[in-house]
Amino acid sequence: MINLKKSVRHVQWNIIAGVVLLFFALFILIASNNNSSHAESSSANDSEATTGFSENEESSMEDITVEETDNEKTTDNETTVSETTAEETTTQNPKKLINFDAEHPYMIRVNRAENFAVIYGMDKDGRHTIPYKAFVCSTGLEEDSTPLGVFEISDKYRWRLMVDGTYAQYAVRIYGQIMLHSVPYLEPSCDTLESWEYNKLGEPASLGCVRFRAADIKWIYTNCNEGTTVNIYSEPGEESPIPLPEIKKIKKSNPKSGWDPTDPEEGNPWKQKTTKKKKDAGN
Repeated sequence: MINLKKSVRHVQWNIIAGVVLLFFALFILIASNNNSSHAESSSANDSEATTGFSENEESSMEDITVEETDNEKTTDNETTVSETTAEETTTQNPKKLINFDAEHPYMIRVNRAENFAVIYGMDKDGRHTIPYKAFVCSTGLEEDSTPLGVFEISDKYRWRLMVDGTYAQYAVRIYGQIMLHSVPYLEPSCDTLESWEYNKLGEPASLGCVRFRAADIKWIYTNCNEGTTVNIYSEPGEESPIPLPEIKKIKKSNPKSGWDPTDPEEGNPWKQKTTKKKKDAGN
């Protein structure tokens, strides 16, 4: 009977000890999980403190960086294309760009303030945008005597008597009595040039018309048909898109002073000298 009681008590103590051990194991497990969570939280906080951005914010910053880089590449490409196009345009022969089959392939622009004229050719889109030739000229001595505006070539005259009693070669009318023509001559003859007026090319000198060298106005007379636009404007300081020719002064005492040095007319003594030099060079 005594042995039975001892056995029952022994079992009871084992049960109690097992329960205590079970509770102790559960306590250790819970404590371990809490420490692990706290460590992960601390690690995440440390990471944010180091970068200054959360994970989502860092992802956004990466997107911004990529977009900025792409924009820079696009800008560089656009600059390169623009520079290449400009270089190609300046190296191309304008004759290959002008639509010579157009009804009016040219437009004349005269800068009254700077006394030069530029001939623009028509591009493939039907606009006069291609600088083709540039001429020195003389506009009105009085500022308002050469009108500003857009005009058209109408009548043409091989020789024309002017209002002051002089004569002009290759005169083309653009507005009322205003014409484009050569430097004045005393007579309707190529050997009677007023050389002192020729020497004024590049500065105001006329009564209102626009004066040119003989070769230049002959080109306009021959190549710019009726209806060609002539735009006279005033822009001080503007430079010609094409280099302007140098106008060499004619000495009044020179026996050839009655001729325009550029006149293509047969018998021009300025041209004969050039021809003689060429012949001598060939011998």
